[in-house]
Amino acid sequence: MSTFDLDAFVERARTLTDAAPPATPRETRAWLVDPLLETLGWDVHGNACLLDTTVDGTDLEYVCSVGGVPALFVAVERYGESLSKARAVSLLETMAWTGVDRAIYTDGRDVLLLAGTTDVDRLACHLPELTAHESAVAHFTRETVGQRLERHARPYVARQLAIERTALVDAIVAELSAVTDRGDAHRAEFESAADRFVERLVASFSDDRTEPVGELEAAETEISIEFSESSIGDTATDPDDEFTGSASGTATEPNGETTSSPGSTASDSSVSPEKTDGTQSDHSHPRPPDASGDAEGADESDRTGSTDRTDTADDSDDSEYVVRVFNDRGSIGAVGHSRSAQALVSAAEFLFERGLSGITVPWSPDDDAETRAALNESPTHPDGTPMGNPQQLSNGLYLETDGTVADHAERVEALVARAGFRAMLSGDW
Repeated sequence: MSTFDLDAFVERARTLTDAAPPATPRETRAWLVDPLLETLGWDVHGNACLLDTTVDGTDLEYVCSVGGVPALFVAVERYGESLSKARAVSLLETMAWTGVDRAIYTDGRDVLLLAGTTDVDRLACHLPELTAHESAVAHFTRETVGQRLERHARPYVARQLAIERTALVDAIVAELSAVTDRGDAHRAEFESAADRFVERLVASFSDDRTEPVGELEAAETEISIEFSESSIGDTATDPDDEFTGSASGTATEPNGETTSSPGSTASDSSVSPEKTDGTQSDHSHPRPPDASGDAEGADESDRTGSTDRTDTADDSDDSEYVVRVFNDRGSIGAVGHSRSAQALVSAAEFLFERGLSGITVPWSPDDDAETRAALNESPTHPDGTPMGNPQQLSNGLYLETDGTVADHAERVEALVARAGFRAMLSGDW
């Protein structure tokens, strides 16, 4: 993409909006968004561009593909209506779940560029300022994205399955209904089972990513972007600033907050990233530190039970244990840690903050509640014996974190189910 192409688009857009701004969403797309995508090399009228679809509960005006692999999400608001924080967050979560690592969110006046799936880089500017960020915009051209898609194949199967999730579930349900007596009577069960199957299939393929697919080659300096609940805000960006990863391991979110430490839990208004490596990186939704993370500088070892005892033969410095939580509408957040036991603790904190209540202690995910407890009001089992490695949660209950990775996974899934949600475990579980 040449500078002249981008300059020409920006000049044309400025002339058009000065004369008569688009009055409808259709005009916003036809006059501004379609030409922008075409300038970037995308054919919005061809079979490689899916229009007006929903992916993981997020409405998208465009899903652009390269060689059948979904590569770019585009979300559009009516011209001048401003960008919605809630929709931006939903877009980030969908990127994290599907592995599609490029997205554009615009109302034709402001543009938010997103790159990555876990440690997401972002650039916001007014549309006329795009020419000042040519090197960043270049990462969204079909040519550049197409070259990156040639690096590995298996993770991109996850993208295809994620985009076609609804159609796949419908096809499976139809097949099951056709081969069973009174199949329609069991349609709800078929749909639930088929949806879980496709969801786990997406996760199994996306977990094979061998490199950070969101990493940008021309990172220079970090930029900070803010936008309010109703708009992108007026925070100006330096023309010399482009996409970058944060050297400190934190990343500025659209609301101006920074991501928390590996033990932190998630908030409803933030991206749910996946990467966990035991460092100060994006392992969960950003939120103020509390008892599930490094609260007020307290070390995890200050809690009841030493974190050293949570290690198992399957835990290592480069392990990652990620828990994604879904309700009927889609993802509501994710937590993770480099140790499975601490991922269990973070998941428990996350769930208690989101409606897990009415649970009777001592509680166990199996039939051993009378003798063994996963949760109790004291760091002991019902028979009086001490827990192997209890960790006290912020609500005062004690969680048993002793056992193997498989034991921790079982407790996580049982807690998520008890809260009325669905869990998808990925990484090294």
